[in-house]
Amino acid sequence: MSDGLANPGASVDAPQSPPPATDTAAVTTVSAHFKLVFISVTVITVLTLAASLYIGIFVEKPTEAAKSAMDTCSTLANLGFGAMVGLLGGKAVN
Repeated sequence: MSDGLANPGASVDAPQSPPPATDTAAVTTVSAHFKLVFISVTVITVLTLAASLYIGIFVEKPTEAAKSAMDTCSTLANLGFGAMVGLLGGKAVN
């Protein structure tokens, strides 16, 4: 007779055994070349962001050249952030 239980011989209060352990954890190796590129992109991104913020905060009456430099630094900081995300994403997929 079936009473609707998937395993009629098992007790309801019996402890469940954990699923078998699998060793499928992915290990990503980071080469010295990747570290150099990533750190370089990070440093350039931080420096351009700092330059953009410096011009925006401390220059009271910016000229057109200062505004252009601030926009360029802001664009480079955005591109650097995108490059860092791309590098990390590419490394995770690899």
